[in-house]
Amino acid sequence: MHSAVSTVSPHPNIILLPPQNTAFTSPRPLTHDLAHTCTSPIPSPSARVQCTLSVLQTGLVLQRARSCKLARMQVHALRGGLQVTGLCFDATCQQQADKAFLLALVLPLIFGGLAILYILRPPPKEAEEKGSVFRDPKTGAFFEAPEGESPLKDQKGELAFRPISYTPWPVPEDYEGTRLRVAVGERNSKEMRTFVFNKLRPDSELLLVTLPRPLGIVFEYDERRKQAYVVDLVEGSYADQRRRVAGLNQRLQECVLPGDVLRAVSCTNFVYPTNALFGARAPERHIVLYGADKQKWSSIRGALKKGDVKDGEVSLVVERRRTQ
Repeated sequence: MHSAVSTVSPHPNIILLPPQNTAFTSPRPLTHDLAHTCTSPIPSPSARVQCTLSVLQTGLVLQRARSCKLARMQVHALRGGLQVTGLCFDATCQQQADKAFLLALVLPLIFGGLAILYILRPPPKEAEEKGSVFRDPKTGAFFEAPEGESPLKDQKGELAFRPISYTPWPVPEDYEGTRLRVAVGERNSKEMRTFVFNKLRPDSELLLVTLPRPLGIVFEYDERRKQAYVVDLVEGSYADQRRRVAGLNQRLQECVLPGDVLRAVSCTNFVYPTNALFGARAPERHIVLYGADKQKWSSIRGALKKGDVKDGEVSLVVERRRTQ
């Protein structure tokens, strides 16, 4: 049986909130005297102390402290003037809480929008005139070139790229490699763009092969070289059918063969225009060329899975060793 001794609280600013299973027995505000009692002194660290905190005239009872340590913490909190808040009991308090909530919600959105606008701001015109910054008219992306260098362009005067993961990067004008034209861009309006690949071996050749989904190609990954290569073709798959037809026509450069090293593969990626970031426009499905050089197997496997049959055929860039 626990008793409560009525004393005047030295901390009138303390507001104790009821537990979930406790109801108020009086409609009066919680501004009454606070009383607390502990049954007995603490004889040893292992002894149990039961301490009941109550607000007299409201019938509000807090849970019992089950250990000496918890009892000391509660008494220390009371002596330190701890104020437990979180509920409003009048209209003025509720209005202030609503204003604080709106500010906490709106201010981060405003600062986030300003940060995005700052990042997406166009470069200075002086930089474009000097040639240190150039723009790809097809994608609208800006690139910065080292001083004195010019980017490589194809016969149409468009930028040539080197695919690194999902990002196409411009290359210097003197960059040597095999140029391949791959269809990329928005799914319903793809365009041919030039990509440049350097050879991994001097006695090899780079080939571009297009296949429908599902491909039916079995890859393995070389951890030491960070390369994925073809080990087999699933019997009856599109890749296997293409190999059989190409073998009859003596045009093996149009198919994938075991031993080919995967250099790049087209996949579907979501592109967010500027107004899509603010919800005014849905993201667009774009076909991009994923560069597999020195990438992790988990990333390469993810790129091979990205895409649907409705996105069209898959373009694979493979490197094959020449046969004598």
